[in-house]
Amino acid sequence: MKTKKRIKIGIATTFVIVILMSLCGSRFVFQKACVRRETSWLNMGTADDYIYNLLVDAYNIRKEKNETVTIKASDGINLVGHYYERDKNAPLIIFFHGLWSNGYVSGEPTYKITKNQGWNLLLVSMRAHDESEGEFSTLGVIEQYDCKAWANWAVERFGEEKSIFFMGVSTGASIAMMSSNLGLPKSVKGIIDDCGFTSTMEMIDVNCKSHLPDYIPTRMFDFFVEMGTSVWGHFCISKADACKAVSQTDIPILIIHGDRDTQAPLSMAYRLYDSCSSEKQLYVVHGANHAENYRKDPEGYENVIAQFVEEHSGALKKEY
Repeated sequence: MKTKKRIKIGIATTFVIVILMSLCGSRFVFQKACVRRETSWLNMGTADDYIYNLLVDAYNIRKEKNETVTIKASDGINLVGHYYERDKNAPLIIFFHGLWSNGYVSGEPTYKITKNQGWNLLLVSMRAHDESEGEFSTLGVIEQYDCKAWANWAVERFGEEKSIFFMGVSTGASIAMMSSNLGLPKSVKGIIDDCGFTSTMEMIDVNCKSHLPDYIPTRMFDFFVEMGTSVWGHFCISKADACKAVSQTDIPILIIHGDRDTQAPLSMAYRLYDSCSSEKQLYVVHGANHAENYRKDPEGYENVIAQFVEEHSGALKKEY
């Protein structure tokens, strides 16, 4: 009897330890992956010439005259964006930045292009970033609905005749694509994806393999991510799936991707392209790593975007 009792106690103790370790591990991963953090700008003292000039431009964009726009998200938090008007009759580009970045730095190339083309621009701060509220990022699960909220704001502000385009870099691009099957207003004429990824979990898997020690299985980390987002964030990470969304959309998609991208491999761009059920275009930038497409090919990058916007909104293409 004593032996059976000890076995039962041992099993119960092991079970409690496993549960506690799972909760602690999932909490740690959730905090690292999702919880809001203060993101400092890149160090100008150690930046190369390109990054230094980008940062100078980003500071100037932040200081330039613009309109601060605040809207309510579906869950009641305040989301903030900055609107730069060039021509009331021109298309509107709504830009979504990368994870733990901001619209001024991530959106510096987009700012230049929209200024060159005479388009209007809204630089959005995603939830849990910069001026927008939110305790944590949901890595696309709720942010996709934030995209729809911004589109609805634009329609209310400018009317249904205004041509709207979503554009994003990395996580922002994926989130924009994730929103494509949510019944966006007809004014949304296209989505421009710069180095986006297929799904959040696949992106995590790819980057885990290159950062985790070999003795830690990727599946174990996946378990902590899935448990952490469910238990501590109350959202299901599997719902952040750009491939699924674009397979159910009629909104034209432009995919721009570097062939040297190690964070979101080029194979993801091909899978997004193959999954897409709407009109689609793929532009591969040779020699570009993650978020380097404009840096490696500024003229081609601007040209392909200008042609895409012209084709789907009737905007006049600027001569080069």
